[in-house]
Amino acid sequence: MSKQLTEKKSIFSVLGRSPYAAAVWAIVWKDLQIERHTKQTLSVMIMFSLSTVVMFNFALETNLDAARNVATGLLWATILLAGTLGLNRSLAIEQENRTVDAILMAPVSRSAIYIGKVLSVTLFSIVLEVALVFIFIMFFNKPLWRPQVLLILVLGTIGYISAGVLITSMTIQTRTREVLLPVLLLPLSLPLILPAAMAVASYMFPQTPTWGEVQSPILLVIIYDLLMITTGVMSYHYVVES
Repeated sequence: MSKQLTEKKSIFSVLGRSPYAAAVWAIVWKDLQIERHTKQTLSVMIMFSLSTVVMFNFALETNLDAARNVATGLLWATILLAGTLGLNRSLAIEQENRTVDAILMAPVSRSAIYIGKVLSVTLFSIVLEVALVFIFIMFFNKPLWRPQVLLILVLGTIGYISAGVLITSMTIQTRTREVLLPVLLLPLSLPLILPAAMAVASYMFPQTPTWGEVQSPILLVIIYDLLMITTGVMSYHYVVES
């Protein structure tokens, strides 16, 4: 027990040298502790994803070739919908417990709050994607274990969550946030999901594609990530104060 406390103190002492990093870590740590006690975000995402994949697997069981052809699209659709649930649930918990007011009262940069929320929800989504990769390999026999595919999934997740935290923060005060979030977020994420799905689909064949064949979609994903993170960092102050 004393060893764990010493390790935590050493971590916070290092982060204490950078107030911004300490604020980001505090947000991430808070979300992880809330999830550890409530298990409301990650469990909802995993159960929804599992039921969706099983339903489509049985629906396409008579035509395995068709199932394998749509596996990539189904993977991204599951990630998007589960990510939307996770975003909504993660910020709704703070709204219900009024912790968002306490966070905004803290003397920290609003962009640090934004980065912390993006990191925490991204961690939840990556855990979900690890489970989905094993499920899709088992059900659809697709080579999703390739490092390039996993990297594209992570890059796509970062961009989607970066946009999602921004949109969720805008709609969290409204009564129809469950409806507004997907209506606003899904069209906004199309420039990210289309090239990401194309890049993943390129690695679903036995022959590994060259960099030139996947360069354009991967660069589009990276540009989208940078654009959304920059937009969130620069505008989150106005979003949460409005």
